[in-house]
Amino acid sequence: MKIKTIYIDDDDTELVKYERKFEEDAWKDRFEIATIDTQKKVVDLINEVEKENPDLILVDFDLAKPKNDVVLGISGTSLSTALREKFPEVPIVLFTRRSVFKIEKYPPRVLSSLDEIIYKSDIFANDIEIFHLLYELAIGFQKLRNATSKKWLDLLGIIKAPEADHDNLKLSNPPITSGGLWSVSEAADWIRNVIIKYPGILYDTIHSATFLGISRDAFLSRPIQKFFSKAKYSGVFIPPEGRWWKSKLQELAESIMNEKELDLLTCEGFPSAGEREEEVSIEKSKCVFRGETPAEWVCYILNQPVMIKYSLFYKPDSRPSVMDEARVSFEAIRTSNEVNDELFDPIGQEMLEDIREMSK
Repeated sequence: MKIKTIYIDDDDTELVKYERKFEEDAWKDRFEIATIDTQKKVVDLINEVEKENPDLILVDFDLAKPKNDVVLGISGTSLSTALREKFPEVPIVLFTRRSVFKIEKYPPRVLSSLDEIIYKSDIFANDIEIFHLLYELAIGFQKLRNATSKKWLDLLGIIKAPEADHDNLKLSNPPITSGGLWSVSEAADWIRNVIIKYPGILYDTIHSATFLGISRDAFLSRPIQKFFSKAKYSGVFIPPEGRWWKSKLQELAESIMNEKELDLLTCEGFPSAGEREEEVSIEKSKCVFRGETPAEWVCYILNQPVMIKYSLFYKPDSRPSVMDEARVSFEAIRTSNEVNDELFDPIGQEMLEDIREMSK
């Protein structure tokens, strides 16, 4: 189906350039694009957007270019706030150039009206991923809007959650009111920025592979993907690289593990069971620090497998406690400039100097 997309900008050249991109053969069956320039009063602009009845709104950040001596007078972030009030159930994306927008300058409350930030250059550098993101964003909001009711069970149905995960999902701070209802924008934010973002209930490729004790390449191989196909997430806002239900991965893995293997951690027991099932050698997950196998965790900084004993607890965010804790490998501590020493607990901070002096 086509997504009715509104693109708001103050530059006619930009409007034409990106309108043509959306109308390319690869995307014209998925998007119907309409452009709106900002040389008018805010109220008139919002009324024009309303007439289009959009499924997706793209807003440029820098709206200061005059035309016929008329300037909108507000930034794209401010306009997005006004649009959010008028269209609370439609995704709003800041669509801008890196050179004019610096996210670190804006506190969370300013960016709360935005569902995504996309840089214009990326749409040419990686159009498949960007268009997939925009399409899944719009479709996800649409499915949430069209829910017959806004009860907890309806939300679980939209994300197609296995019954085994209902309790954990309830512990992940879902946006349910005292009356047991949810709103579209808050539900979308919870699904995208909690359930999909943080590993623990859903896993991305590297977390799925490491949970099973195998390498990323092994997990992505055709036989393994086929075996775990029933574990793949098929709800709303599916990322391009996919997600897998941890509970389903474990259930399917254990279905081929023998009694001895079931007494082990999944990452220890599944590799041998998988080799027996597929009758081929399966590469195990390898620790980024010492090369030992199978590694059972994923380094938050390097996004590579690591042994828990070669990592430290890290507190980079406010993820719900039901999610996997973040840990940073000794390798990242020794080599990465992204490590923030203040995010380790006191015990970890005492170990940092010794870890940095280690040699393989």
